[in-house]
Amino acid sequence: MRLRRSSQALAATRGRCTAALLVAAAMVAAACSDPPTSGGDSVQAAGDGDVELPDCPVDALDEAEGPVEVTLWYGGLNGSAKIAMDDMAAAFNAGQDAVVLNASNQGASYEEVYRKYTSAASAGTDQLPDMIYLEDTQLQSMADSGQVLPAEACMEAADYDLANLEPAVRAKYSVDDVLYPGYMNVSTPVLYYNKSHWEQAGLDPEAPPETLDELYEMAVALKEAGVSAKPFSFKATRWFYETWLTGVGDEIVNENDGRDGLATEATFATDQGEELMTFLVKMNDEGLLNVFANTEGGIDHYLALITQESSMLLETSTASTTIRDALGGAITAEQAGAEFDASAMDLSVLVPGTGAFPGVEAAGRVFPSGGAFYMLNTSQPVEQAASWAFMEFMLDPVNAKAWHLSGGYLPVVKAVQDEPEIQSFWEDDLAGVLLQPAVEQLADADPDQPGPLIGPYPDESREIQGAMEGILLNDQDVATTLAEAQANVTEALERYAG
Repeated sequence: MRLRRSSQALAATRGRCTAALLVAAAMVAAACSDPPTSGGDSVQAAGDGDVELPDCPVDALDEAEGPVEVTLWYGGLNGSAKIAMDDMAAAFNAGQDAVVLNASNQGASYEEVYRKYTSAASAGTDQLPDMIYLEDTQLQSMADSGQVLPAEACMEAADYDLANLEPAVRAKYSVDDVLYPGYMNVSTPVLYYNKSHWEQAGLDPEAPPETLDELYEMAVALKEAGVSAKPFSFKATRWFYETWLTGVGDEIVNENDGRDGLATEATFATDQGEELMTFLVKMNDEGLLNVFANTEGGIDHYLALITQESSMLLETSTASTTIRDALGGAITAEQAGAEFDASAMDLSVLVPGTGAFPGVEAAGRVFPSGGAFYMLNTSQPVEQAASWAFMEFMLDPVNAKAWHLSGGYLPVVKAVQDEPEIQSFWEDDLAGVLLQPAVEQLADADPDQPGPLIGPYPDESREIQGAMEGILLNDQDVATTLAEAQANVTEALERYAG
């Protein structure tokens, strides 16, 4: 079965050589095994299979004497996504006088922010912010920490209809059917490719690969035509491995990928997992794969496209707006986070395009990923109410639209997609055209397959990525390496469940 190809009628984009460093950095948007704990109120079982939500003091602002100051910790935002975050905070502060938001950048990666959070939590709850922005992988540990005020409690208190949100997004960010974050910056993996290379190799520039078999065939054509030395630039990351396996119904951990109960056993070393890694080894042995280790903040896999060494790669959909702004000169090298000399690079043959995530069987079988904004219950009621005010501000379709148009994140509020401005953005704007496959993937995502829910996600991520790098970079045996990684993750899960 094949999914439809999205139209990508994109005119050839040209830019100065110096824009290359921005394009590369644009795409970089992209610990402890135990959760921190506190004595804060948390979700409780009601005894009938349901849960009892804690109180959310949404009316506490009414009693405040003067503006209430709250702090948001965030990180892992670069390029246009970082600018969008700054603009969002500024717009919120300018639009009302009850709350003053201090949005504090705590690092270049999600991992850095989470490390600072766990360190602050161990020193006492008075060291914690009022809100924190973290990667989706921290959902289970944040829910288990007892330090999160579930957004669903505030939505219920404020009569906000959860049906306004995309079903797959609600499922992804819920634990025991309770939605924890107040807003989600959602992305999905997509294929970025150089349309100019497709033309040079005699391929249809509007037809990127839909399956891994097609990706292999196109890589062969690109290499045989002498267009790129190693056509498929590939960063070894658990995100792609998980997405490929869940796309064919395999689970990463037991308990229905952790959704029916706390996962206690890793299950990702499947026959399909071995076939997948064997396929990548084959591509590597034939010189079709350009493998890069998953180093924090690394951008070498992007540079491979700019230097024409490679023709395609997999990465986050969020890079789209920064690619647009970089090629148009709308952001500086410092804003993009670039720290290299691109003066010798030639963009005259770089024509960016995107396609749906090429799957084992079909394109576009993904689950939502990205960052999540949590409200902490370690703050005073008035500060919790102020935090909810900011979440409610972002949930307004006008502001959710800004996250999509400027930040490159996908529409999580359903009403956004129906606006004429958004329809025009998808058709006429470079970023919108690049984002369209990801938008379609999210709309088609199955709420019953929201991706794995794992407590010790850093352990799982480290083991899967280590296994992928060992297999592809150090010629380790596929079956043995995956089995060892699975056993190590199972031990971490057991420790976590304790």
